[in-house]
Amino acid sequence: MPSIKAFGKKYRWPMTGALLGALVFVVLYGFRVLDPTCVDWILNNPSPDPSQHYLGWAFYRNSAVRLPYLGANYSVIYPFRTSILFTDSSPLLALAGKLFSPLLPVRFQYFGWWGLLCYALQGGLAQSILARLGGVRPGQTARNWATVAGAGLLVFFPALTIRMFAHTALAANWLVLLAIWLLLKSDALLPTTGRACVAWGLMGLLCAGIHLYYLPMVGIVLVGDALRRALQKRGPAAVLAPVAAYCAAALAELVLLGAFAANFAGYSNGYLNGADLANLFVPGLAASWEQDVYIGLGGVLACVLAAGSVLVACVRGQGGRVRSFLRQRRGWIAVLGVVLVLDAAAAVGNAVTLGGQTLFTIPIPQFLMDAWAMFSSCARLAWLAGMLLTLLACGVLLRLWNGRVAAALLAVCALAQVYGMRQELGSRFVKYHEAGTYADTSALQDPAWEELAASGQFQHMAFASFDFEHDEFWDLAAFAADHGWTSNSFYMGHMDGNLAAVTLAGEMNELSPDTLYVFVDEDELARDTFALHYYRLDGILVGSVEPLPYPEEPAPAADARAMDLTLCSVTNGENTRDGVQLGSGGQMLTGAWMLFPGTYSVTLTGSGFDHSYIYARHGLINQETYKMEVEFTDIAPDRMTFTFSTGAPLYYWRTAVHTLDDTPVTVTGITVEKTA
Repeated sequence: MPSIKAFGKKYRWPMTGALLGALVFVVLYGFRVLDPTCVDWILNNPSPDPSQHYLGWAFYRNSAVRLPYLGANYSVIYPFRTSILFTDSSPLLALAGKLFSPLLPVRFQYFGWWGLLCYALQGGLAQSILARLGGVRPGQTARNWATVAGAGLLVFFPALTIRMFAHTALAANWLVLLAIWLLLKSDALLPTTGRACVAWGLMGLLCAGIHLYYLPMVGIVLVGDALRRALQKRGPAAVLAPVAAYCAAALAELVLLGAFAANFAGYSNGYLNGADLANLFVPGLAASWEQDVYIGLGGVLACVLAAGSVLVACVRGQGGRVRSFLRQRRGWIAVLGVVLVLDAAAAVGNAVTLGGQTLFTIPIPQFLMDAWAMFSSCARLAWLAGMLLTLLACGVLLRLWNGRVAAALLAVCALAQVYGMRQELGSRFVKYHEAGTYADTSALQDPAWEELAASGQFQHMAFASFDFEHDEFWDLAAFAADHGWTSNSFYMGHMDGNLAAVTLAGEMNELSPDTLYVFVDEDELARDTFALHYYRLDGILVGSVEPLPYPEEPAPAADARAMDLTLCSVTNGENTRDGVQLGSGGQMLTGAWMLFPGTYSVTLTGSGFDHSYIYARHGLINQETYKMEVEFTDIAPDRMTFTFSTGAPLYYWRTAVHTLDDTPVTVTGITVEKTA
């Protein structure tokens, strides 16, 4: 008991910071997300990403284990191999869950507790770092409360809030804080090269096993640690060995997780989504949501107050004291400066943008672009700079003001941080406290689904094409995962969509009696291509090689499907409830469909078609697309129909509409009918 008491006394302030983070999490998200058997709140999210994370784990727990790839998943895109890495399912937690899978219920999620852990570690580590930066000792009560207030800035750090339960593994901002803490405490905690290798090797394992984006961020902090050791003239081994340990540990883990053995990995939009560094302090400058690196109103206020406090100190005649402090810590200033510069260089990408203006573009060799392709948005790397600048600003306030004043200033900054994020925080509070968030909204309510699962006839679910844009897809994937079936299609990060689309179509060449075939939306146009018995369950068309004890679905008189216009990409126009409206220079391109061989008739309804150019195209992602030879059979200002035939599958088929002059063009509907 004395040891526990002593531990609590020694670490009471970091624990207070952790408690702050945990309380914020519970207030925002409630307690139901902590129920490991409750998964509907994940599957009901309008974004596909949370479903991807949970179902990636669900399929993985049922997947076979084939050494050496402990993280390989053979169930999610059956029969091919992918990795738990590419579903962002927090691989380390997935591995632990798989180990205990026989003891777990059918539906089991660890993401709620992971979120609580992230918030707690964010608060605890932030407090510890601020105590180090501010020179705060455990017995200084007011100053320690100031560090807790400062920790609130990091608990409400925008990247943590926005990513939580969206890109859940990416919410591990605490990995960066842990690396900064190791850097600041390295002289005391890692006095020997061996200890440093162990510590940074463990960091490599954590980063590789949680999310790949943290490998470069923590790696940049490690470079700072190496520079620190170099300035101390500790020798080449002390400088380079921890770096080697970090890289080796991360690489070995990635190999075991199957990162380099996945059949469908490779696609990314690469190095082009860089950060506008002015966006760290000025909101609204990011070109996209993915590139938003704003540190928050409270973080900006802390930086302003820190700069003002230095100025006030100099005016009060304390300039010599400030200069002396800086001289004594010039090594640390150099180290942290290098970390900031390296991170900024990595985050801006090859197009250097400031204040919304592109200053210049750096030509990047293609092989480097390909190597960087694992990071689809390098802007995220600026989170390191944002958190470090916030921490340094809080540290300055702690150094220049007494405990009570510092506590007041940092409390104001924390409140400003909350105020600046009030809309995002409010929406999350409402969402995660609504009963509907936790309701069973699955489209699969027909008892026949459970009867099919109980029959033991099926082991696999196969989708006719690669298309996860439909809500039914996720309900079907969840059903397959719940019952230990495989799926031939899934949504993953860094997925080669071209290979997936071509492969899935090829898999339909050989039909198997242990597979339930699913035809979602436009895939119904392909039903005449396959010799299957067809049934309709909850409005979803399914096919089986062997007959099932249900009424068969007769072939429709007209095999036609309407395209979802909300999925159109629109230029110089807008997508409204009534359809797509195009102005001068307007263009629209429908969402992509997979069309099997046959003859098709496409009908567009709307207005102004006599002032438009309409065509169809197909082609694989990031490759040459082909405009199709079509024949218009119905030509009118409010209705256009064209036909075409194909003897081979058409991957990513689309219809396009361009305006020819200033006359508005409206598209209210597009229907595709397979006529032969």
